[in-house]
Amino acid sequence: MPSLVQHSISIISDAGLGMAMFSLGLFMALQPRIIACGAKMGATAMAIRFLVGPAVVSAASMAVGLKGAHLHTAIVQAALPQGIVPFVFAREYVLHPDILSTGVIFGMLVSLPVTLLYYILLGL
Repeated sequence: MPSLVQHSISIISDAGLGMAMFSLGLFMALQPRIIACGAKMGATAMAIRFLVGPAVVSAASMAVGLKGAHLHTAIVQAALPQGIVPFVFAREYVLHPDILSTGVIFGMLVSLPVTLLYYILLGL
């Protein structure tokens, strides 16, 4: 691939994550409340994300035969924060971006203690 094309693609790809984070910040700043979807819906989203998600991953991993450290690693990875891309799609297609924005922001804040808790409980 020519150097000019390769560097142009590299610049565009490097800017993608920054623009997505800017879009999330702008969306949150334009909301009348910090928790745009409401405290009850935000708490429900966090509970589903950090309790139901790892439980589903655990069941699916055991169903395919994962055991030991591999199973524990899959469960801990399920507790990691979600990326910014789901918010971008939710905003683009107007599919509850308020819930996703709350989930992404508070998920990033809560994910460290929750991930550490899973790590300690699973004995990794």
